[in-house]
Amino acid sequence: MGATILSKIMGFGREAVLAAAFGASAATDAYLVAMIIPVLLFGLVGTTITTVGIPFFSEYLHRAEKRPELPELIWTCFHAVTGILLVVALLGIPAAPWLVVILAPGFGPEQAELTTRLVRVLLPMVVIMGMVGWAQGVLNAHQHFAAPAFMGIPYNIIMITGILLAGAYGGIAGVAWATVLATASQFFIQVPALYRRGITYRPVFNRRHPALKKMLWLAGPVLIGVGANQLNVIVDRMLASGLAEGSISALNYAQRVLNLPQGLFAVPLITVLYPALTERRALEDAAGFRAGLVRGLRVLAFVLVPLTVGMMVLREDLVRFIFQRGAFDSRDAAMTAVALFFYTPGLLFLMWREFLNRAFYALQDTWTPMTTGLAAVAVNIALNLILVRYLGLAGLALATSAAAGVGCLLLFWLLRRRLGHIGGRVLVGQVGRVLVASLLMGLLVWWLDGRGLALAGWPLLEGLVGQFMGDSPGDFVLQGLRLGVLIAAGGCFYFLSCWLLRVGEVYYALELARNILCRFRPAARGKA
Repeated sequence: MGATILSKIMGFGREAVLAAAFGASAATDAYLVAMIIPVLLFGLVGTTITTVGIPFFSEYLHRAEKRPELPELIWTCFHAVTGILLVVALLGIPAAPWLVVILAPGFGPEQAELTTRLVRVLLPMVVIMGMVGWAQGVLNAHQHFAAPAFMGIPYNIIMITGILLAGAYGGIAGVAWATVLATASQFFIQVPALYRRGITYRPVFNRRHPALKKMLWLAGPVLIGVGANQLNVIVDRMLASGLAEGSISALNYAQRVLNLPQGLFAVPLITVLYPALTERRALEDAAGFRAGLVRGLRVLAFVLVPLTVGMMVLREDLVRFIFQRGAFDSRDAAMTAVALFFYTPGLLFLMWREFLNRAFYALQDTWTPMTTGLAAVAVNIALNLILVRYLGLAGLALATSAAAGVGCLLLFWLLRRRLGHIGGRVLVGQVGRVLVASLLMGLLVWWLDGRGLALAGWPLLEGLVGQFMGDSPGDFVLQGLRLGVLIAAGGCFYFLSCWLLRVGEVYYALELARNILCRFRPAARGKA
């Protein structure tokens, strides 16, 4: 968790540096469109490996009669993935101009030419990202999560350095080259962990391996389902390319802010729970499977609902604090804040949908996530085409949130039919209490942000900080202090409200805190 938090903080630093160096401009729009292709293929291949591969890797790892075949399966998968992606990358070089026309039809000739050059620079990422996803899937099957969690640290260090140098000397092309190098570091940081588990390179490729054949059969629906989700991003950016300059960048920056709660809390939880679900399924423990599923849904709601409310209330403060400096001006901040406001309501649905998809994958059912994903994409595209005419940038973000809700409800309904029951009434009751506590917290934070801090003497503190630190550093410090006070006040009030409303997860959180304190007490006594 510490590595994840540090990685996400550095990721925000990376986005802040990019915003300061290039703003929400035509250059950043070109870079973000060029990134669609490698990110799309990574989403397809990486997610397929970590969802379809983990159950098979776990099966061959935990069953004694199959364990000797595990190395052959692992390296056969590696060679299959890298070989296919290498062909795709080579085909992408001559196809780059046509891809840019499809992905950004609203770009002018100069911006389209720049995007084409960036696509060709970024194409090696296609192969590298496949290798990253393969390594992560193998390590997760071995119940090892540290190395994948740490891989964001060297990535962000290289990216921040590259952006600073590119902003001063090389232009946006330098950012593209830094992205390729940073992505390679994500694979190499996982190599030592693979070697420690005896996973050394073997030049084997058994295309007739029975597990490989079954994985390929199950991978088809996953590829379609994940591709459908990635299609949402493509359609968003295609339509945004016809809006005001910087619209694509504003959507990207808003999604980066939204990625913070996802990366810090939701994704680590889902990553840890998914192998446990596959293990319960392998042991045919239906009760344990349902218990793990419901616990994950409840914990996700407990964490993400208050964050949703808080981010909607503090959207402008968050965007200004993270991004507004250098080339990122007040206009860019206003566009990003609007996109963030309409993206945020879909946060819980997005993470619930991801977790429910993993539950189906653990059941070795890849067709249901595919069909529900396609349905959600159809809703998203339809709403995009309608809402962009009336709400512009906000309509694209709102369509994404609405589609996430539709996909999530479909998965709930189908999973309930599959399992018989999943404790839906208890879940709804718990989420209802969490929502009440979150809304009360939101009202408090809104009042403090508007009048409460002013009544508490905040203007006096602003004057003192400005006098001693100057305008620019002082504004940054004050923005950080203001957000810290508001978040701390809101968090304390939320926990108190949940405790009064008897939200079960509060007691688990208190028990965890007590266990952590008990660990430190003996050490303190020993030192004394």
